[in-house]
Amino acid sequence: MPPLPHRRTRMAPEARRDLILDVTAQLVTTEGVSAVSMERVGREAKISKALVYNYFPTRNLLLQALLMRENRAYQIQQIKAAETASDLETMVRATTRAYLDQVAAKGVLIERLMGEPAIAEAMGEIELIGRQQAIDYLLSRINANKALSEPLARMMVEVGLGITGAGGAYLDRTGCDIDLLEDMVVDMILASLRVTQERQHLWRKGSQST
Repeated sequence: MPPLPHRRTRMAPEARRDLILDVTAQLVTTEGVSAVSMERVGREAKISKALVYNYFPTRNLLLQALLMRENRAYQIQQIKAAETASDLETMVRATTRAYLDQVAAKGVLIERLMGEPAIAEAMGEIELIGRQQAIDYLLSRINANKALSEPLARMMVEVGLGITGAGGAYLDRTGCDIDLLEDMVVDMILASLRVTQERQHLWRKGSQST
C-alpha cells in the first residue's frame, strides 16, 4: 500500500500570530530592525508574505505588536512576582529579579525596538498606562501599613523603579554578575525606604512639638 500523502496541520490563528512575532523577534535580536521585512518574516516563518500582511497590515504595526507583547509579558511577570512575596523585602527582591531577568533575556530586542522613533512613540502612551498600573500596585503593597504618607510612598516607589531601571541599563551595557547586581539594587531600595520612614518620623515629631 502506498504511503498516505502528508497532510499539513492547520495552525490556529493565535499560534500563527505568535510565530510571526517570534520570527520577527529573532530577526531584530540577531540582525537588527533593518532586517525585518514582511517578505523576510514570511520566508523565515514558512508562510506567504500575504499571510503576514493579514495579521499585521504594516511593518510598523508588526514591530509595535512585538514591543507591546514583550512589555505586557514583563508586567505580568512583575505582578506575579509581587503577589507571591510574603513581606516587603521579598517583594522588592522578587520584582527586581523579574526586571533584571527580563533585561538579560530581552534587553537587546527591547533596546533595538525602542531605538525606532515610530515604534517607541506609538508605545509611549501604552507604556505610561502600564507603568502607572505597576506603580499603583506596588504602592498598595509597600505602604500597606501606612508607614509613609501617600506622597512620600509614591515618591519612594517611583525612585525605587528608577534605581531598578538604572540597574537594568547597567546589566545590559556590561553583562555584569546579575546576582551581585540584584543584591545591590535591593539594598539601595530598602535602605532608601528605611531612611525615608525615619525622616518622616522625625518630621512628624518636630511638627507635633511646635
